[in-house]
Amino acid sequence: MTAQSWILRVEPDAAACRTVRHELTRFLTPLVDDLTVDDATLVLHELVANGVDHAHTPMLVTARVRDGAVRLRVRDGSVVRGREQPHDPTATRGRGLQIVGRLSQRWGVRRHRGGKTTWADVGPAGARPAPDLHLVRPA
Repeated sequence: MTAQSWILRVEPDAAACRTVRHELTRFLTPLVDDLTVDDATLVLHELVANGVDHAHTPMLVTARVRDGAVRLRVRDGSVVRGREQPHDPTATRGRGLQIVGRLSQRWGVRRHRGGKTTWADVGPAGARPAPDLHLVRPA
């Protein structure tokens, strides 16, 4: 199956999470099963919420789908890496990356000049998302 891609630029404001949930659901619904849509939408919500709360910079949000698996990426302008907080049943915040960790096959952070990209792979067990594209500069 050919990989399908989606991209959205969002500002770090209160509407960002709602916007990405709505747009990602529209993109994924014809491509993957309902559970993957639900999991990917929640994972992306949490990644964008972290960008809004901590990076305070515009974000470039992407999704790539292949063979029922989704790779989600959120690129922001902060070099500060998010980290999963220890479980605290009394905490009112700090569970976002715990949710990402539970719903994703794997996730991580890549630093780059001008910020970082937080990514997560979501989908059925054994499904592998589309590999990243690498730009090759002419010699």
